[in-house]
Amino acid sequence: MMKLFSRICAVVLIVLGTAALCHAQTAYVSDMLILTLRQGPGSNYPVITTLKSDTPLTIIDEKNGYCKVSLTSGDQGWVDKKFIVTDPPKSIIIDQLKKEKAALENKISELMESANKSQHDRSQTDNNQKAEIAANQAAMAQLEKENQTLTQNIETLKSQYAALRTASADIETIVKENKRLKTQNDSLNATLTQKKENEGLMFKTGMIKWFLAGVGVLLLGWLIGLSLSSRQGRSGSLLD
Repeated sequence: MMKLFSRICAVVLIVLGTAALCHAQTAYVSDMLILTLRQGPGSNYPVITTLKSDTPLTIIDEKNGYCKVSLTSGDQGWVDKKFIVTDPPKSIIIDQLKKEKAALENKISELMESANKSQHDRSQTDNNQKAEIAANQAAMAQLEKENQTLTQNIETLKSQYAALRTASADIETIVKENKRLKTQNDSLNATLTQKKENEGLMFKTGMIKWFLAGVGVLLLGWLIGLSLSSRQGRSGSLLD
């Protein structure tokens, strides 16, 4: 508020200083008067026009108790010096003060509005910053939670990987043992097959031997029978 008051005082001083500077070279028709503007510095010169009270004039020259003046319209002429004043008339001062007051009120209003807006913006900024901080804290908490979850997942994966490596080593041992057993089994199967083949061959040889033996016995019996038959035939012939 002190800063705002200082700004307002500075604006007032600037406006008043500017008004005083602008009026330094200006004269006015005195109060309650209608003054003639003449073509020359004397009452015998023709009248150009009449000027009402408070009409602003710019003094150009002075001669014989008359002042040559210029109007705001650009017209020039001479007026009686004793009927003009260099101090602004009260009505003009009042109007000027009213304008300055209105300007100051507008400036004060603008400054107050600017101050309120700044305060509102600051408050809004604080609210936005608080909201942003809260959002960042929530995001950080979420990221921390996700980080913990990822850490747990990594530890779980490490344990599973170690278990897989152990199981892989066991499987490799089992595969090697399986290969050894398969090789041993193949060797046993080959030996068994060879043995079976040998046993089959021996069985076949034995059967042949037994068959040949039987044939030999039969042949021997047949020969013995044949021999006996021949002897009996001979014996019968001798008896006859």
